[in-house]
Amino acid sequence: MLIAAGLLLALLAVLLVLEPVLRAAQGHQVASAEPIFADSDDEDDPVLRRRDRALAALREIEFDRATGKLSDEDFQRMTERYSAEALAAIHEADAAAGAPAAAGEAGAQDAIEALIASARTDAARAGRKYCMECGAPLEGSGRFCMECGTRVGV
Repeated sequence: MLIAAGLLLALLAVLLVLEPVLRAAQGHQVASAEPIFADSDDEDDPVLRRRDRALAALREIEFDRATGKLSDEDFQRMTERYSAEALAAIHEADAAAGAPAAAGEAGAQDAIEALIASARTDAARAGRKYCMECGAPLEGSGRFCMECGTRVGV
């Protein structure tokens, strides 16, 4: 009797673990654990809604391929289509938000690079060191960054 109860409990645990996979295999949509964009303002703006839907479609396509619902050919075709849609929606959302135009992007990038170089020289003068990978301040004389684990040139 005790063995039967243990087997029943083990079977129940296996079914609970496999439930999302079984539901996906039947064609039901499995809810994503994390939202793509959590801004409530996005719901009102059709441009941002278009961007969110295109990105959600790409995530869904990747999930469907991972669960075996899409063949490689379908995955390739759908990824190309929705990637183009997502890029167009992102560019449209950036343009609506007042992002720099393509001609002004080089100037904006140069300004950002100048600020980064200035901050690095200021930090070097003050004797502070920063990780080249993640930008975290380096402490002591360790050989690895405490934040990302990248080897630091000593």
